[in-house]
Amino acid sequence: MNLPNAITVARIALVPVFLVLAFREGDVSQIAALVVFVVASLSDSLDGYLARRDGKVTRAGQFLDPTADKLLLGAALVVLVAERSFPLWAALVLAAREILLQIYRTGIVRGGGDLPASTTAKIKTFSLTVMGGWWLLPWERPNIVHWILLGEAIIFSVVSAVEYYVRRPKERLPEG
Repeated sequence: MNLPNAITVARIALVPVFLVLAFREGDVSQIAALVVFVVASLSDSLDGYLARRDGKVTRAGQFLDPTADKLLLGAALVVLVAERSFPLWAALVLAAREILLQIYRTGIVRGGGDLPASTTAKIKTFSLTVMGGWWLLPWERPNIVHWILLGEAIIFSVVSAVEYYVRRPKERLPEG
């Protein structure tokens, strides 16, 4: 296993740590959960950078990296809805985008193609990280910044999903 893939696997391993800390009572646990979330989120950029820089992009890494992203985002959404007054409808929109795009990506990869992250999708990931981190802070209740960051994350999520589909109109999911 190369270093970028090891970082990705470590990011996956941080998901249950994040969940345990996020569901514990007390500000210390909440801040620790936030730190784990931020470290895991930042490592996403690091593993991709190292893989490209060192020529160590692998099929395993191309599968594991988005899987790690979805696991961390899914865990964060569960915590936010359960513990932070995050609207369920917003969590469902964000989760649906990730699931649908993963199905689309899998179909393209099975057909021999690839679907690298677009600039808009990278902005979406950054936006989700900032939004998630803000919502994870132990606020008494959501404020205007929560809603602005949520709106921005939803806009970038929807726009990047549409962009992927428009960018690859000839690639379709396998029949059946």
